[in-house]
Amino acid sequence: MLSIGNGRRRLNTLAVAVCLVASLGACTGGTTDISGGTGGNGAASLTMAADAATTWARNFNIYSPASDKSPALRLLFEPLVRVDYTHGAKADPWLAKSFDWNSKGTELTFHLRTDVAWSDGRKFTADDVVYTLRLMLEHPELNRAGVTYKKVTKVDGSTVKVTWDHAAYSELSSFGTGSLDIVPRHQWAHKDLKTWTNNNPVGTGPYTLADFNSQQVTYKARDDYWGARVAVPAIKIPAVLGDATKPKMLTGELDLATTAWAGADKDFVARDPKTNVYAVYATGGSTALYFNNAVAPYNNVHVRRALSAAVDARKMLSLNDTGQAPANITGLDEQAYGDVIAREYRGKVNRQDIALAKRELKAGGYTVRKGELVKGGKSYPLELKIIQEYANWQAYARGFADQAKQALGLNVKVLPVQSSSFDPEVNEGDYGMAFNYAGSGTGVFNSYSAMLDSSYAQPIGKNSNFDNTERWKDPQTDRLLHRLSETDDPARIKEISAELEKIVADQVPLRPLFQSVWFLDINTSRWKGWPKPGVDNYVPHFINGPDFTLTLQHLKPAE
Repeated sequence: MLSIGNGRRRLNTLAVAVCLVASLGACTGGTTDISGGTGGNGAASLTMAADAATTWARNFNIYSPASDKSPALRLLFEPLVRVDYTHGAKADPWLAKSFDWNSKGTELTFHLRTDVAWSDGRKFTADDVVYTLRLMLEHPELNRAGVTYKKVTKVDGSTVKVTWDHAAYSELSSFGTGSLDIVPRHQWAHKDLKTWTNNNPVGTGPYTLADFNSQQVTYKARDDYWGARVAVPAIKIPAVLGDATKPKMLTGELDLATTAWAGADKDFVARDPKTNVYAVYATGGSTALYFNNAVAPYNNVHVRRALSAAVDARKMLSLNDTGQAPANITGLDEQAYGDVIAREYRGKVNRQDIALAKRELKAGGYTVRKGELVKGGKSYPLELKIIQEYANWQAYARGFADQAKQALGLNVKVLPVQSSSFDPEVNEGDYGMAFNYAGSGTGVFNSYSAMLDSSYAQPIGKNSNFDNTERWKDPQTDRLLHRLSETDDPARIKEISAELEKIVADQVPLRPLFQSVWFLDINTSRWKGWPKPGVDNYVPHFINGPDFTLTLQHLKPAE
């Protein structure tokens, strides 16, 4: 039930939640100013559900290898650039007031803001940026952003140059992710980052830690933040998980949650249309039907086309309507990449075409016998792996199996797998078909590279580490990706992208089915001025640090 970007390594999972805490006070929001006062309408704070948890760990080390960390760390730490996911990963200045490439795309120079101070009062400088970016070189195990630069150089007190041994335009968006947020050298240097938990964090962000206990974390707004002042004095984040966020959203105990809510229009919005808002924002990626291209029968393009034509994405979505739309079959989201997608593919989603499905099976030399694909006397039972905990995927998978049976007489066995096992099995190629995430809002190259680059394709049994887990190998695809990596010219990107879009649409190494989205449940009884999808260019989700800051700068107490 969560929205996730391209591979769980590249984009964070969304939060969910129910408060498991017996104490109502731990989950009650927005009534008490942490400084002692209470706003006229009770809106002295905002209470939200963040990462699912029964208790919070006090770990503000954003580069810690530990999985348990304190919530919403991007209220404290910030990146050099902001990634605009609503416009195909357009990079805007943030801690860097500007940036520029050399003519070969091998050197990226950041010109830093000079009006930024850390929350302990120390000045933010190039030394902090150099220290942070060099961490990825000195400790490759911390390089969750997957950056490939070779050198980081301090030019002067407010200028830093990053150098690659190849054109690296596609890596600009990495400097906007939480995996490269800047940390203070004066506090972090000489710490063992594998074990240090940074109990008293110092950041450049708009909030500081006000109070911590295992059931709730409270952040307070800074008076000396370099950007526009945020309107929300304090943010409270109780430890919650599961569907119990829903009743708390209905009662207004929570102002904000990120739960995928089937039937939200009826069960949430309609309960109080004046205050209850349910919105979905495209991440730029999709949930796709993955084919294991390294094994039969999925290594046959006619089988991939037949199975795709046998099902209708919109009908599957109707089985668990959480507000998502069918995905564009190119793998590029139309909201994020509408200006890039070739005209012939705009608006094209996966629709059922039974006659086409039958023609493709015949063209591939396959027949259907006792519910199984048969060729040359050999039968091929079909299986579809999904994550067991995702109720929406379970519904969609049942719909897939029913439609394949109806269209072609095929039996598709749905295999729910616990999330802890799903990634290892798919990464090692232990599947035939699977639902999985594809693409992202971090640019055309990054989207297609992660999906299709042959260099990521591993033999069956070896870990593909989330990239090209469908094991697509095609020299023409690789040539196009290489050409795409060497340009930042929009016209050239569009031209090369059109050829990659054709490969995905026609050769079907995987078939994007549903938009990947961020889910937002908002109760506006205390705060108004929330951004609107398709209107505002920032997403009110805490994992998008600068976007969430923009949101908090625009909120106002409700009347």
